[in-house]
Amino acid sequence: MSTDSWKTLDLITEASQFLATREIENPRLETELLLAAALDLRRIDLYLQFERILNETEVELFRSYVSERLRGRPVQYITGEAGFRLLDLEVTPAVLIPRPETELLVEHALTLVPDDQSTRVLDLCCGSGAVAIAMATEAASVQVRGSDLSPAALAVARRNCERHQVADRLQLVCGDLLTPFAGHACFDLILSNPPYINSSEIETLQAEVRDHEPLLALDGGADGLDVLRRIIDAAPGHLVAGGHLLVEVGYTQAHKVAELMQAADLEPSVHEDLADIPRIVVGRKTN
Repeated sequence: MSTDSWKTLDLITEASQFLATREIENPRLETELLLAAALDLRRIDLYLQFERILNETEVELFRSYVSERLRGRPVQYITGEAGFRLLDLEVTPAVLIPRPETELLVEHALTLVPDDQSTRVLDLCCGSGAVAIAMATEAASVQVRGSDLSPAALAVARRNCERHQVADRLQLVCGDLLTPFAGHACFDLILSNPPYINSSEIETLQAEVRDHEPLLALDGGADGLDVLRRIIDAAPGHLVAGGHLLVEVGYTQAHKVAELMQAADLEPSVHEDLADIPRIVVGRKTN
């Protein structure tokens, strides 16, 4: 890209074409996200400023973002922002970037929240706080707790809680899964998007995931089920009768996870994502 003065639209057009030649998916979208971050604008505001002449500092900052993207850094870590359902969330390399599949975890959980009574929700492996905050913002009757093993991840989650003004209904604790809640009152819903990638498959992931996202949030052990087993084993002791455990799983894991739930006296059901992949497994405590 040359060093001449640039209008916003011209820079978007050229940079999009440049990223496309480097086989970046969604080059126009990523260009707009990077430029909006460089200009400290919302992406939609770019469309109102297509004729704006950018100064050298703005152009150089944008180019530095493009260079980072070409080196494989995810656009969300460059901009420090990720969308999740109705939320704009801060993300850093300490947390997993929220995925559309995980939005389904929230969607199914919301169907289990009654309108007329308080519901106690626990989000395990909460990361950025995406699931916990979505539950708190979309269901006024819920009281949410979240836990994560990573203090750095929880620092991000706390900032996101403050940003979305749900700190009064969302308590975050640092700890290993359900351990911090020993002796606590039972929950109506326990949700989790845990690590579920087989250890042997980590090296086969896309470079931008493998090299940039936190291994702690990805690696589920030899068969990907280490953390899921621990959650399923412990969850019944923390659920009320009729309560539900909802987990996101890998694309080949739903049947096995349903079997594990059945063995733990949780009545399972499996739900597909938008690509028809079994993605969410729900277990109901029947006694």
